[in-house]
Amino acid sequence: MTTQMQDSATLRRRVLVIDDNEAIHEDFRKILVPATAVTEELLEFESELFGADASPPPLARRFDLVTAQQGEEGYRRVAEAVAADDPFALAFVDMRMPPGWDGLETIERIWSDFPDIEMVICTAFSDYSWEETIARLGNTDRLLIVKKPFDHVEILQVASALSHKWHLQRQSQDLLDTLADRVKARTEELERARDELVAARDAAEAANRAKTVFLAKMSHELRTPMTAILGFAQELEERLAQLDDDADVALAFEREAAATIRRNADHLIGLIGDLRDVAKFEQGRLVVHKVACVPLELLADVTAMVVGKAQERGLAYDVRCVTSLPGMISTDPLRLRQILLNLIDNAIKFTDEGRVEVRVSYAAEPEPLLRFEVVDTGIGMAPEVVERVFQPFEQADESTNRRFGGSGLGLAISRQLARMLGGDITVRSEPGKGSTFEVTIVAEAPAEGAAQGDAGRDASAPRAAGRQSATSPKLSARVLLVEDGPDNQRLIAHLLRKAGCTVDIAENGAVCLDRMADPEQAFDIVLMDMQMPVMGGIEATRMLRERGVTTPIIALTANAMASDEEACRAAGCDGFLTKPIDRRRLLEAIAEKCAP
Repeated sequence: MTTQMQDSATLRRRVLVIDDNEAIHEDFRKILVPATAVTEELLEFESELFGADASPPPLARRFDLVTAQQGEEGYRRVAEAVAADDPFALAFVDMRMPPGWDGLETIERIWSDFPDIEMVICTAFSDYSWEETIARLGNTDRLLIVKKPFDHVEILQVASALSHKWHLQRQSQDLLDTLADRVKARTEELERARDELVAARDAAEAANRAKTVFLAKMSHELRTPMTAILGFAQELEERLAQLDDDADVALAFEREAAATIRRNADHLIGLIGDLRDVAKFEQGRLVVHKVACVPLELLADVTAMVVGKAQERGLAYDVRCVTSLPGMISTDPLRLRQILLNLIDNAIKFTDEGRVEVRVSYAAEPEPLLRFEVVDTGIGMAPEVVERVFQPFEQADESTNRRFGGSGLGLAISRQLARMLGGDITVRSEPGKGSTFEVTIVAEAPAEGAAQGDAGRDASAPRAAGRQSATSPKLSARVLLVEDGPDNQRLIAHLLRKAGCTVDIAENGAVCLDRMADPEQAFDIVLMDMQMPVMGGIEATRMLRERGVTTPIIALTANAMASDEEACRAAGCDGFLTKPIDRRRLLEAIAEKCAP
């Protein structure tokens, strides 16, 4: 059997004839299901006679014919066939079938529920015009009209063509359904994967937010006790330094202990500042504030902060201007100082012998850039680990961490700050031959009328806390210190009384309100901690201002974010100082606010 015959034999050629005339049914049987006298015995005889396999003519099983007398019966036949999953490919429908539905109504009713079946109208009369037929049934390729009396070959050809067409449409629909199922399954799979990724992303973001909140909170919690540790260590160092020379030998250990406490406190203050900057960066709140400043003065400040450490390690330290420098530039001096201190501190820490040199140069074209090269003769780094040192919490390797310590935050923060200042940080290094860290920043000319100096200077500048001179102005102000920590109460009150102030203490904001409401007590200034039990400083300050109190209030807090200063000033604070306390800045702020 040929492939075409096989395909024809496997087609689902079910045909329904709906006609009230039994003779018409018989005609369709003769055409679509011709009688055959071929029997099994005859086929076997043919095979023996001609020596070939014999089979019945394909026409004998080409169509499966079902008949119905009326439209209603035809509808039922179609419904039963569909329910049995053995649908009809097409139906021949007579136009006149009294009584009951005529051909058009029959087709309308069948198509309303089973729209896939092909339809052929068989009629001997012009009961409806073609326009009327199209108006009721629609202009569709599933409808043909055959006039009676019809030609047998025509009916056979129509039945063959329409049933084949129906079969192809079914195959196409099955394929589309299969593809749709696959697309749906794949879509569901992708949606599940997307949901899993979204959930993973949300979990990661939540963890990152929790980490950021933790860093910010830990920064605050660490800064509060560090105020007492650093303050009392400085005070102890000053007292020991004032003793006469006869006590030098007896108090050598005490002096070294005080210096050790102060030195380690300085280190912790730097680490706390790094944690604060990481939290700021991850919250998108790490910002730079550009003001006019003098590059040479900034270099002198940095040198004063690091030269002692270099000398303690027996290293030569030098600053060399390779080119002439502009007299003034517009940048963030606090952040630039932070970058340089970090790089120079690292150079000193990782250099056992030799020298640390800072080379400074300036180029006006193609854009004004100030370049700093921090060159050391230290341990150096292999090429494969150079880039890793700019990742947060990373160092060159574990042996470096064990030997030298450190958090691995400084370089990551410094590079971010350099990029925010319009430049970058790069490094050249070779194991055993030292490293060169190069910093560039955009050095624009300052805007006319721009502020000069360290506007917005922070007491927590990395590695700088506690190193300023303790020379302080003398005061006679009456101060209300609102502070809940006993250690900080004693320290700050001691510093203020030492400077000539009269100090009263309120342990929280509620007590502060009572003291300020007492007409017999008049204070020149209020130092207000922000986070206290019972009532915090923001709420207390706001309530004082609502009562019309005009006494200067300086926020004194371990919360060191820019948003914290904004919140304090919005509540009515006249100044903002961070812990650990810089005693000189504290006394200068009091002197400024209490000036007549």
